[in-house]
Amino acid sequence: MKLPVNTASADHAQTDHGSATSGAILGSTKGSSLEELVHAVAERRADFADLIVALSPVISGATPLAPEMALQLSTALHEIDHTVIADHELYRLVNEQAAPALALNEAGQILALNSAAVQLFHLESGDGLKNLSISSAEFHSFKERLANIAGSTLIKVRRPQAAHGSLPLIMVGNYHFRHRAFLLVALQHHWPESIDRALQELFGLTSSERKTLSALAQGVSSEHIAEARGCAVSTIRQQIKMVLQKLGVHSQIQAASLAAAAANAVSTNAANTERLSLDYDDHPMQIHEFFRGHRRIGWRRFGKPGGTPVMWLHGPSFGAGDFPEERRLAEHHALDIFAIERPGYGRTHIPNANEDPLRCQCDDILALMDKQGITSALFICHEVALIPALSIACKQPQRISGIVAISAAPPFKQLQQIDAMPAHQGIFLMAARRAPWMARLMTRLLTIRMKKLGPEHWTDVVFEGVEPDHNIINRPELRQGVIASYGFYINQMGAGFEVDLRIMLKDWSTLITKTEVPVRLIHGERNATTRVEHLAIFHDLNPDITVDLVPEEGLTLAVSQPQRIFAAAIELLR
Repeated sequence: MKLPVNTASADHAQTDHGSATSGAILGSTKGSSLEELVHAVAERRADFADLIVALSPVISGATPLAPEMALQLSTALHEIDHTVIADHELYRLVNEQAAPALALNEAGQILALNSAAVQLFHLESGDGLKNLSISSAEFHSFKERLANIAGSTLIKVRRPQAAHGSLPLIMVGNYHFRHRAFLLVALQHHWPESIDRALQELFGLTSSERKTLSALAQGVSSEHIAEARGCAVSTIRQQIKMVLQKLGVHSQIQAASLAAAAANAVSTNAANTERLSLDYDDHPMQIHEFFRGHRRIGWRRFGKPGGTPVMWLHGPSFGAGDFPEERRLAEHHALDIFAIERPGYGRTHIPNANEDPLRCQCDDILALMDKQGITSALFICHEVALIPALSIACKQPQRISGIVAISAAPPFKQLQQIDAMPAHQGIFLMAARRAPWMARLMTRLLTIRMKKLGPEHWTDVVFEGVEPDHNIINRPELRQGVIASYGFYINQMGAGFEVDLRIMLKDWSTLITKTEVPVRLIHGERNATTRVEHLAIFHDLNPDITVDLVPEEGLTLAVSQPQRIFAAAIELLR
């Protein structure tokens, strides 16, 4: 449909942010009081809006920030950053383990890992199964065991550049429903059925061989095993050789140690083990990376391999394929989706110092397409990611067959566009326009607040007090995606958002005017971040652009209405 000119604006929630704590702090202009306010906001004793009030003279350009005050703010941020990460439960769960440990979501992406795992695997948050040399089939079997058998189970991983024939690295895995995550702990006596099944599936051990291995783990000699089983010692010794061969170890001691460690780890973690639901997410995504120059570029792939290629450009709010329904629909519609991690998000490095941020993003996207042999593709873009898609469409239109853009904001041609936003969202744009360093400070504080809120509630920094978005993002069916996308945004302390601010504040109107590829916008009628009436700017610049307005939806329609988004994509592909 064409954009209607006069559409009622979204409801704009207003909140009284005053508090006794902030009032006392704001009563003074001393640096120490401002530093205290920073701590209070990070600890949720004061609202982010209180800091906005305190810093508004600086943001408006009326009063410069004294050097000593800037130093105190910097010190406060540094202190908070180093202490707050221990406060949320998922990280605490991983770091409680003495052995190398990590948390994986149901798609196979690493959410958190302790220092021992970092040293052992050379991994970081955001990496995936490929970095652990776990195949999709192995991960599926691992989840099947947890779904069908109570208790922990095992999974075999391979360290990078491990010596040939070295002792296999086995990790004990259990499921934690609250975080929708698997906790894997490296192995460092009789075991339950789930471990027995894992040894059968991972190594092909027969029932007799598993009984022999269990006896070895208890320190029983081959002679005593033979006596107890009523067979020749030579038979047991031959069976032990077969067990060693299947396990990939070279001595009886290694095999016994491995088995005993498995049993010990299971008994240690048994109280924390939960059963994985039988309808678990079985639509994993592949995690990849490449280098362009000296910059690391992360990207994901999900859907149907070899299907219709689609480029997925994420925004600043909902991850990159982190919600299971997105991956399910991609597979259902036979779409092979390539989701690049844009600069400053996930694992992708920010642009080089003298590099234009928009050109950098476009070059990253085209490099991925070239490496994967994609000559042309449909682009699905979220929010600000429409800008690099349009830039490519103008310069290399043969690479894009069409664009589906979700919740996109038009160029900021009027100050009223920013004023109409919820205060805690618009302040970043206002700060970036007049005092860019202040936007960086507040972005850093925002990510610290996200850490304080933790993986389950980090979206409150975006949607608290904004409806219908706050209610929608807290739906149980979206919980896994919220948790999964948490690390994607905090990995680089908001660096991606800073890059986006630089792109958004430039005048990119000509990209809209010049583009000739089909562009279809999907927008919630109650989107408080970009009100419906401001979408007329798109239509004024390019009458061929169409807009689908979705009743009763806000910014969160990206994850609440994935069927609508994929249906629009399929229509453009036809």
